[in-house]
Amino acid sequence: MTRSTKNSLTTKLLSSSVFTTKLLVSAMLAGTILTSIVALGLMSASAFAADKKVELSNDSAASVIVKGTEYQPNIVQQNGLHLKVKKRFTDAKLSSQLSSQPSSMPSSKSSNASKSQAVSVKKPLSREAARNDEDPDFWIYDSFVSLTADIDYDGYYSSFELEFDVDTIYESAPIYAVIYTATSDEFTPFYTTNIYNINGDNTRDAIIIENNLVTGFPSNDYELMIVIYDADTDEIVAVSDGTDDADLAFLSLESENFEYIEPVEVIVVEHGGAVGILLILGFGFAAYRRFIA
Repeated sequence: MTRSTKNSLTTKLLSSSVFTTKLLVSAMLAGTILTSIVALGLMSASAFAADKKVELSNDSAASVIVKGTEYQPNIVQQNGLHLKVKKRFTDAKLSSQLSSQPSSMPSSKSSNASKSQAVSVKKPLSREAARNDEDPDFWIYDSFVSLTADIDYDGYYSSFELEFDVDTIYESAPIYAVIYTATSDEFTPFYTTNIYNINGDNTRDAIIIENNLVTGFPSNDYELMIVIYDADTDEIVAVSDGTDDADLAFLSLESENFEYIEPVEVIVVEHGGAVGILLILGFGFAAYRRFIA
């Protein structure tokens, strides 16, 4: 082999080595960039989770806001429709009410039947205190709960339907109901019905309340307590809760501000690994063969 041939071969080998080195450096830089992207993605996900945790913590202290629609399913108006009353409560205080037509107070057992539909806002109530004031002349025949909306499919519902039937020994009596909720023996009111009339043990005077929990209900298992008040005396006459009706116990509820779907963040990471290095070396060897050919 002549000196010129040796020099040419050496030059080709050096060129091939430089080419391979450049490829390796490029691969290392690409790996570093991809690693940085992954790290930034993980940091973003952690920041989102932290922000969501703070947001949910703040939501836990939010006011209890409930929207509801009440009507008597067995009673229809002349137009064949139910008289539905839509309400909004903030911390158990009525903030707005809409109905399809003005409500009227039917005849009752007392001359005070013309009492205003507005009733006082109730305070938290213990189970024992409510039970101590029951009147044997009134009772809640039965109640039903249907869970209706779970937006994020986590098993906790932000809306439900409550139906119950109140009976009395009287031929006619005006009452109203307050719905309480709790995770312990201390119950907090969140919804109050209009004053309406019940007739003996007639099942046609049952009432349905469609509840939408807007804020103030962290995800938990709740118990409902239905407390019936005499519209004439404003005194408790009947009570039903989870101890005497299983439908009112262990209800998995949460308000709408706890109903959320986390965004799905997909990070595609492409890297060579050992196979990538072998491919790079293969390209370098092919370049070498090309130069010495």
